[in-house]
Amino acid sequence: MSKSEENSKNDAEDLEADEKDPETIEGIDEALEKLLDELGDTFGENVACHPFLLADTPITPRTVDKVFDELQDISDLCLEEGRLIVVVDSGGGNIDAAYNLSMLFRNYGKNQLTFVVPRWAKSAATLLVCGGDSVMMTPVAELGPLDPQITQINPFEQRVEEFSPLHIESTLEMIRSEFQEGNNELANGLLQRLQFPITLGSLKKSLDISKRYAAKLLASRMHQGKEELAEEIANKLVENYANHGFCINIDEARDLGLAVQPPSPQQLPLVWRIHKLVRKKADLLAEQEKSEMRERLKELPTSLQTGLLPEV
Repeated sequence: MSKSEENSKNDAEDLEADEKDPETIEGIDEALEKLLDELGDTFGENVACHPFLLADTPITPRTVDKVFDELQDISDLCLEEGRLIVVVDSGGGNIDAAYNLSMLFRNYGKNQLTFVVPRWAKSAATLLVCGGDSVMMTPVAELGPLDPQITQINPFEQRVEEFSPLHIESTLEMIRSEFQEGNNELANGLLQRLQFPITLGSLKKSLDISKRYAAKLLASRMHQGKEELAEEIANKLVENYANHGFCINIDEARDLGLAVQPPSPQQLPLVWRIHKLVRKKADLLAEQEKSEMRERLKELPTSLQTGLLPEV
């Protein structure tokens, strides 16, 4: 075997070894750190810090605190070049926290901020990535509509309901239609089940907040100086989709006017492996939590354990 063939064989064996999933949370964290470094290298020498990972977490005010603490550890390196890559895997969360978090990342990526979405950045996480200069999306990556999701207790049926303020106008239109068709009893019944007018007004106002946040982020980086285009994209993200779970893939995102691009052939396997390891870590943490709960519940009297112990 020639020297070059032997080196190629060794490289292939090393790659195969790297592809084997670690079996512990600590091992996964080490593998993720290595993959992030490798991903950072694919962006060229101008990227002065490895990508930041925001994974498997809802976006809340506590998330902002946690990210701020972590960013300070790499602040000197980031601030020197003003370039940052953020890998996002999130189903969304609080819209105000997402805006704050996006502005925070922009402070550390003053010259270049790239968001990488392996699988999903839905709802408020979509607002987050609107704050970057560009978004890298795999073929299965998803963004989502920005209409807020309201969770309230239905006072009539004593149950929790989740809805979009976009549904308010369609509900009012349905009531108007029933009145016009002479179905006054049905229309009045529907009308009595609505929230107070002030509450309805405040819920509808939440749509304007999402539009304002999105337009401001887009017009100051991704579409700098193009306020009308930014507002058009923001309006579409908030109002154009009847279903909050709508899949905005890379083609749909491009049609909306977002600056998106696919990973390179070199980047795609790294990005996808990061996603798979994040999923595996989440599964291990969930199993660890179940195991700890089982141990705590075993301390209870036997008569109280029935039906409380989580399934194995």
